[in-house]
Amino acid sequence: MGIFLLTLIFIFLTIFIESMGLILQLKGTKLTKWFGRYAVNALMMLTVLFWMITSCLIVILQCEEHPRFHNSAILKYIGFILLVSGIILSLWSIKVLGLKRSLGIDLLEENVPLDKKSLYKYIRNPENNGFLITLVGLAVSTGSFYNLIVAAEFVIVMIPHMMLENKILTKIAKNT
Repeated sequence: MGIFLLTLIFIFLTIFIESMGLILQLKGTKLTKWFGRYAVNALMMLTVLFWMITSCLIVILQCEEHPRFHNSAILKYIGFILLVSGIILSLWSIKVLGLKRSLGIDLLEENVPLDKKSLYKYIRNPENNGFLITLVGLAVSTGSFYNLIVAAEFVIVMIPHMMLENKILTKIAKNT
C-alpha cells in the first residue's frame, strides 16, 4: 500500500512539474531572469528525473499483490490490445516529432515546424493519448484495482496538462 500511495503522489508531482515548466516557458524571460540561462535545462532535467522516478514506482508497484476488479479473460485480451496500441501510438509520435520535441525541449522555439499531416492532423497530442491508452490497457489487462486508480489519476491530471499543450500548439500553429 505504501508504494501505491507514493506512486500516486509522484504521478501528481510529475505532471505538476511538467505543467509548470510549460507555463514558465510561456512567460518567456522571467524563468531565465530568476534562475539563470540554464533554467529551462534544469527544469527539463527535473521533469525527466520525476518521470523516471514515477516510471520506476509504477514498475515496482507491479510486483506487489493487487486487489482485482475483474478476472475476465476477454477483458484481459482487450486490455492487452489497448496496451500494445497505446505503446505503438506513443512510439510513432516520438518518431515523428523527434526526442527533443516530444520532451517539450524546443516547444516554444522559433522555426520548429509543426506536423500537420498524418494523425497529427486530427489529434494534437497522440503521444499523451497513447500513454493514457497504454495505462488503461495495463489496468484492464491485469485486472488490478491499483493500476485502474493509477490510470484514472493520470487521466484526471493529464487533461489540464494536455489542454495547456493544445493552447500552446494552437498559438504556434497560428504563427507559422
